[in-house]
Amino acid sequence: MNRALLRCSVQLSKQSPLLALRGLRFQSTSPYKKKYYVDPEPQIGDYPNLPQEFYEDRPQRGWWDRQNRRNFGEPVPEQIEILNMWAPTQYWSPGWKMVGKMWCGFILTLGTVFFVISKARGERPYVRAFYPYGGLKEELGGVPSRTMAKSIEEAALEVKK
Repeated sequence: MNRALLRCSVQLSKQSPLLALRGLRFQSTSPYKKKYYVDPEPQIGDYPNLPQEFYEDRPQRGWWDRQNRRNFGEPVPEQIEILNMWAPTQYWSPGWKMVGKMWCGFILTLGTVFFVISKARGERPYVRAFYPYGGLKEELGGVPSRTMAKSIEEAALEVKK
């Protein structure tokens, strides 16, 4: 990383000083990391620095120890607790496109159920009660209520709905 910084600073000093104000951009030696990238670890000494490969991703057959998917004498990686078969399972998560389809399907199903329930609901098994004098409105000092004929008409309209 220090070499990349030095390379960038030398290039910027050759060009105009306005480019130096924009910031540094590191030059990488490879466009992407390999599948089993091994980060150099100076503290493990002469022990082999193995790639982080989950044992769960290995094929099921062809191992000396079939339960743990290892061969006899195979070097143990430094993070064996994370990589072995007894570690928590790696879960596959679907992409955003599939998640969006799942949400749309859920909302569509929920809306369909609510629509069917609202259309299939039966009539009320009772007639709403209308009391003369607007219930207790007039007796409690409210506005004068409608007549008995108006309350019967309103009850008939309510039943038709």
